Amino acid sequence: MPVGLAAVAAIPAAVVGAEFYDTTTLLESSVSIAPAAVLSILAIFLGRRGRRQVERTLGRARGSSLARIGRILGYIGLWLSVTAGISLVTYYVLREFAA
Repeated sequence: MPVGLAAVAAIPAAVVGAEFYDTTTLLESSVSIAPAAVLSILAIFLGRRGRRQVERTLGRARGSSLARIGRILGYIGLWLSVTAGISLVTYYVLREFAA
């Protein structure tokens, strides 16, 4: 679950940092898209692995709900990463090719 939280929080944290600090711009904060995507994929993988471990012990091991929440946060983080990537590409295309 902590990896999923980090994946979801990476992009908004970079945007807030760009808003409050003058050293980076909003466009430079787009660097956070790649780590957010990697953390999202890792959260999905770890969530599935945790679920399989609980299934292997026939429910005696705890953590099924935490694995599910981590996996859901991973999917949300992946969605945020894809959305941010699409918006970055759209911004680049409009900036370069708009007359």
